[in-house]
Amino acid sequence: MRKLILPIAIMAPLLALTACDRHYSHNADDDVGISNPVVPAGGSDFGLLNQFDHAYDDTRDISSSSDEDGFEFSLSESSVVVITATGYGGFDAFLDLYDFNFNFITGDDNGGPSPDPAIVGTLGAGDYFVVVGGSGSSTGDYDIDISVEPLGGSDFGVMVPTDSFVDNGGVIDDAFDVDSYILTVLTNVTGDFYVTTTFGSFDGNLEIIDEYGAQLVYDDPSGNADPAAINIALTPGTYIVRVGASSGSGDYSMQIDVN
Repeated sequence: MRKLILPIAIMAPLLALTACDRHYSHNADDDVGISNPVVPAGGSDFGLLNQFDHAYDDTRDISSSSDEDGFEFSLSESSVVVITATGYGGFDAFLDLYDFNFNFITGDDNGGPSPDPAIVGTLGAGDYFVVVGGSGSSTGDYDIDISVEPLGGSDFGVMVPTDSFVDNGGVIDDAFDVDSYILTVLTNVTGDFYVTTTFGSFDGNLEIIDEYGAQLVYDDPSGNADPAAINIALTPGTYIVRVGASSGSGDYSMQIDVN
């Protein structure tokens, strides 16, 4: 199951119950019982990531059961983050996410297309790092991708053929407002995406991008017609669906059908 990041406001009280450090490297002084955690070497520092940014590294590998790579990033404001790792040659990766104080936030092993991990959820402004390693004794090459999205929208999780999910709570406040919807598919499927205005009037648009930051669809119909994307071929992976507007404001529903 894909691991979701709890909203920041309610996450802190749970850290004491869920935190663990089994996956990040540390230097320990056994004589005095002090642990000085450090971010594992071998990864990258992606620096400051703003909303709509996409960071990736496709040059890494895990060479042993004790090998781990650490990837640092900072957020300028509260955002939805999508973190995925794609293994090659059967490599089974895990992802673990920590804050700047080395508090464990969440981890995942097989939340994406098997055996790849995926983490999706909301993080506040601040510094973070994610650790990549091999589950069990798995080794191999991998890509890591981090997408940063605006607040709003929903995570539909894993969708399988015949699934139809609807979010009736979409709101566009102005031309700068964008909502992001996340879904993962495990097999080759087709997707239908519908935006339906339920109140107000706005010149809406619809964009679909994959976990690697590539745009698949951009639909901006003339006037205030509702955007849609029909019969879109989706291969196994995680996708981001953005709803925005050139002008106007209003409420809408977002429907995604997978077949």
